[in-house]
Amino acid sequence: MDKPTIWRTNPNEVEPRIATDPHIKGEVHVRILSRTPTVLENTFPPNTWLGRHVHASDTLYIIKEGEFHIEGEGVFRPGDVRFVAKGHAYGPEWAGPEGAKLLIVAVNGDFGTNWI
Repeated sequence: MDKPTIWRTNPNEVEPRIATDPHIKGEVHVRILSRTPTVLENTFPPNTWLGRHVHASDTLYIIKEGEFHIEGEGVFRPGDVRFVAKGHAYGPEWAGPEGAKLLIVAVNGDFGTNWI
């Protein structure tokens, strides 16, 4: 099947999935907006914490709401954009006291998370 040349979606029309893992304290609400490319809207309830990890592709983060803290990088706020190269280990990371919402785009491949 050919890749679509144009697509459109509204996050509010996509049912969220709940991501839980021993490396996550709390849970992450994930809306899969696209698989090709991978585009996710992740909502982190207040103080949700994720351990150190790497991703399988270059990844772009757009902070939509709240505060998102990443050890060694500081605090990201709405409007901030973050890029991390494939295979770069980072974390832990956590949502601020009001939670956080991020748009995450896997730039050149599948968005996989490998915990360290």
